[in-house]
Amino acid sequence: MKSRKRTSLYLILLTLVVIGLLIALLYRLQIRSNASSAYESSRLLIDQIRSVVDSNEDSVRSLTASLREDYVTRSRAVSYIIDRTPAIENQITELAWLTNLVSVDEIHLFDSDGKLYSGTKPQYYGENLKTSKIFGVFAKMLSEKNFTMCETITNEVSGKSSMMYAICWNESHKRLVMIGITPMRLMNEMSMSQIDKIIREIPAYEGTEIMVADNESNEILGATSESLIGKTLTDEGLELSGDEKLGNVYEQSAEINGEPSYCSINRYKTYKIVIARHKDVVNKNILVPLVLVCVYMLLAATVIVFIVKRMTKRIINEHNRANTDAMTSFFNKRAYEDRTRRYDSGEYEPTLVYVSMDLNGLKTVNDTMGHTAGDKLICGAAACMKQCFGNYGELFRVGGDEFTALIFADEDRLTMIRMDFAEELEKWSAENDLDLSVSCGYVRVSEVPGLSFAEIAKLADDRMYENKDEYYQKKKAARRRD
Repeated sequence: MKSRKRTSLYLILLTLVVIGLLIALLYRLQIRSNASSAYESSRLLIDQIRSVVDSNEDSVRSLTASLREDYVTRSRAVSYIIDRTPAIENQITELAWLTNLVSVDEIHLFDSDGKLYSGTKPQYYGENLKTSKIFGVFAKMLSEKNFTMCETITNEVSGKSSMMYAICWNESHKRLVMIGITPMRLMNEMSMSQIDKIIREIPAYEGTEIMVADNESNEILGATSESLIGKTLTDEGLELSGDEKLGNVYEQSAEINGEPSYCSINRYKTYKIVIARHKDVVNKNILVPLVLVCVYMLLAATVIVFIVKRMTKRIINEHNRANTDAMTSFFNKRAYEDRTRRYDSGEYEPTLVYVSMDLNGLKTVNDTMGHTAGDKLICGAAACMKQCFGNYGELFRVGGDEFTALIFADEDRLTMIRMDFAEELEKWSAENDLDLSVSCGYVRVSEVPGLSFAEIAKLADDRMYENKDEYYQKKKAARRRD
């Protein structure tokens, strides 16, 4: 009996030992599997970082080339405009206006001998391409009259800001036209090329340290933890021989930032890329919780995407409803007030035209024929306005029968638009057997320099009311003749 009990106890103990050994073995196998997964995911992350570095360098090169082409095109546009309007050649104010038109910062004009004789920066007058410290790099243009150039120059006269200059000959080869632009977009892109900023843009993963170090000194240039920047890889316990082959990935364990980690090291170009995965994070995962978390995240992401889409659609619809007149689909008074705030500074494009419009006889139609006919009249007027003004700017319904148009047109174009509008109103009246008449007040901002936007709007209203008075006087006179 005692022997059986002893045997049973031994079997239980043996079973427990076997189970313990199996658990230990499975644990070690899981640790090794987790380590292998960690190194594999680190390799993928290394490839991602390498792609980011390459993509960033490519984008800087591509952007530089794109900007050069764009700036040369702008210099040709300026040359073309000056050739067509030679009166502005020596007028700083007109040239300054031209800089705004083509979105550049400076314009410089050189004669065929290379002397700078006009432009938006008088302090440069007298500079010569042959001797200038600033513009001397363009001296070769004097002998190459079919070429264009675009170069970035540090302008010591105006400070230390870098300017990108583009230069071309005019059509007659009597004048060199140069434009200067501060290439902020390029500067920002190049700033982002700094390695520490690249690392900051990479999403951070739990328990993962990303480091990029100089290949020669091993100094850490960028890292997900700012405390690591400035240290060396050897300070963090990594064993480096100094002859790591380009492109190879080396794996070892080390204590990074105080955390035991699986480390993957890759030498790429002039850098060493290190991915450190904290062991406690890598090994804490259990299959069932991981599956549950993945399922939960997928469901949550699906729900969130659905909710965000619904909310975004609702917000867009509400915004459109809040800023759009339901009857005419024009912008409403609220949108008008929002749009016109940009003109509070008093700076307008020279072709801006403010049009104030008001329907004639709407109340009479409503009283005698009903509001259905009145609504038809409003919609008809809106259709004519859209046909004639819609391609040149924005239309607003600011009251029951009051409309405003903010369009961009020169004097000749405006004359054509007004004639077309009158014809459209007559055509609609004939087709619908209703008298559709609109009083209008037009103000071109170029004809009233110095007026504020509110004063321009009032002047347009005054002209509209004058037009309305003329309409009713003519109508009364016509009735007398009848």
